[in-house]
Amino acid sequence: MFNTTRLGKHRLYLAWMLVFLQFTLIGILVLTSPLFNLKMWVTGFVLAGIALGLYSIYTIRIGNFNITPHVKPHGQMVAHGPYRILRHPMYTAILLTVWPLAAGHFSYWRLGAALALTLVLAVKIQLEEGYLKRAFLPYLEYTRNTYKLIPFVW
Repeated sequence: MFNTTRLGKHRLYLAWMLVFLQFTLIGILVLTSPLFNLKMWVTGFVLAGIALGLYSIYTIRIGNFNITPHVKPHGQMVAHGPYRILRHPMYTAILLTVWPLAAGHFSYWRLGAALALTLVLAVKIQLEEGYLKRAFLPYLEYTRNTYKLIPFVW
């Protein structure tokens, strides 16, 4: 478990609030989508996002994976598989899945949910990268050779 005095309770609460918002917004976008009547291009992106997400989880291994932005005790830095190119391929997989769902069955509130989810993930990435830099000495160098979320962009 996390040392709440060292980490700070406010950071722990923030991390869990971000996780809650992330899953709530994903749920809203998925549950309001016509899942059995998706456009072909949306289905392609959804399948690509699911494939990237599963490949990322397989690469990082369940025991090394954490739902919050904190580094697991005894966690290991992973820089192979999709992590060779992207530092946060699971977040990329989420966005690759939900943005087509929002665009393929457009409404302004679904657009707002997709934008909010993107913002939540961006904040989560910032927190996570701070923890990773403190936990793993080679992480700073790794950040110079990889993209954060979107290949060739960011």
